[in-house]
Amino acid sequence: MSFCEFCGNEIGYLPFKCKYCGGTFCKKHRLPENHECSFELKHTPVVPLARRERTFSSTQARRNQRVKQPRRLRRYLKRQDEPISLRPRRSPKWRTNFPATKSLLLLIITISIIGSILYNYGLGSYIFFSLYGLYNNFAFHTILTSLFITNFDIFSFAFFIEIFFMVIMLFFTYLLSRSIEIALGSWFLIKLYLISTLFSVLFYTLLRLTLIAVAPIQSFALLKGFAWGGILGLISYSLFPVMNQEITALMMIIPMRMKGRSFLIIIILLRLFPLLIDPLAFWFYLPDLGGILGAYLLFKYQQRRI
Repeated sequence: MSFCEFCGNEIGYLPFKCKYCGGTFCKKHRLPENHECSFELKHTPVVPLARRERTFSSTQARRNQRVKQPRRLRRYLKRQDEPISLRPRRSPKWRTNFPATKSLLLLIITISIIGSILYNYGLGSYIFFSLYGLYNNFAFHTILTSLFITNFDIFSFAFFIEIFFMVIMLFFTYLLSRSIEIALGSWFLIKLYLISTLFSVLFYTLLRLTLIAVAPIQSFALLKGFAWGGILGLISYSLFPVMNQEITALMMIIPMRMKGRSFLIIIILLRLFPLLIDPLAFWFYLPDLGGILGAYLLFKYQQRRI
C-alpha cells in the first residue's frame, strides 16, 4: 500500500509522483504547491540525456567523416533536387538548329560549278589553290575558296561520269554527316570539315614543294580544290568508331555488309583508282587522303576528352 507523504493518508489507487522532489502523494496533494514542494530536482532523467549525448556525438562523427564535395558536383546535386519544371533549359552553344549538312553540300556544289566556269576562262588561279596564284596574284583568299571546290570540268566529255560519281559520294556523305550533326552538333560538323580540308591543303603544299624541280611554280595548270579531302574526312569520322564492327551501308547504290575498316579501305581505293589511268596525277589525288588523317586526329582528341 502507498501513503501520501504530506498528509499520511493511505492511497488506494495509483499514487501520483512529483516530477520535482520525487515524492508520492494523493490526488489532493499531487500538485507541487499543495504539498509545499521544495522544487529541488532530485529525480534526474538519465536515459534522455544519454540518448541526447549519443545523438550529438554520432552527428559530430558524421560531420567529421564527411568529405568536402567539389563545387561542380554540389551544383549538379542541387539542380537534381529542384523540380524539373523549375530547371533552366539551356542548350549548349554548339547545339543549334543550323542545317549544316545541307548548307555545306550546297556550298560545295555551287562553288565547284563557279570554279569550273572560271577555270575554262583562264581565271582558275583566282579561286583554286595554287602556289602560282599565291606568288604572282597574291590570291590568298583561294586558301578559303579552295576548301569548297571539287575539280571537274563541265565542258569535258567525262563531265557526266564525274557528276554521277560525285552525286553518289555526296549522297553517302549526306547520310553520314547527318548522324554526326545530330550527335555532336552543327558547328562540330563544320569544324570537322574545315580541319579535314586544311590537312589536305598541308599535304598538297608539301607535295607541291617537292615537285618544284619538275613543275615550277609558274605552272599554273596545277590548280587544286580540296572539297574531296573534307568529304573523305566526314565519311571516315563516321567509320572510326565501328572499325571492328560489321555494318551495312550503300556502296555505289549496292547495299553491302562488312567491317568499318573494309569500307574505309574501299573508299580510299576508289579515290586512288584514277592513278591506274594516269600514275603521274598522284599529286592531284594523294592530298585528299590528308582529310582522313585530320578526321582521325580529331576523333582521337574527342575520345581523350571523354
